[in-house]
Amino acid sequence: MNRHLWLLLGAMGCAPVAAVLDPPLAQLNRWNHALPAEIAAEPVSSPCDAANPACRRLHGLRAAACMEQAMAARAPRAACPGLAARPMLDCATAGYEQARAGDASAVLAANHAQALICLGWLSAPDEAARLSRAALSAAASAGPDRAPLLTLRARELGEAR
Repeated sequence: MNRHLWLLLGAMGCAPVAAVLDPPLAQLNRWNHALPAEIAAEPVSSPCDAANPACRRLHGLRAAACMEQAMAARAPRAACPGLAARPMLDCATAGYEQARAGDASAVLAANHAQALICLGWLSAPDEAARLSRAALSAAASAGPDRAPLLTLRARELGEAR
């Protein structure tokens, strides 16, 4: 019986088997060929165990897609988008937070800090102060090329709000 099951699974192909055995891996495979708008519109498969490397990658891809969608809505030469982009910034900040769990990437930290800063400018003062502190924390891990500017922007957000 077991041999027949393996033959059946082999005949079905790898993608359907991956979807059954590891849904996050199947989603990652789909997203490798998707447009950012498609990725931003689709939540990360649930449950998605933080210990699964595919899950961190999925959260990072979705965060980047949401951030790209948000930043595309900016006015010319603006550092951050307007209020209409708030859902995409919420998506980006949540995704970067999940993607950074156990990943010390300076790029993820810098992008997370930028998303938090932009979200802070669209938030009420108490929320903006919390987001400013979170952005300062993320900026500290953003690497020497981006950390100073992100730290400055996060401090400006905290002082202005």
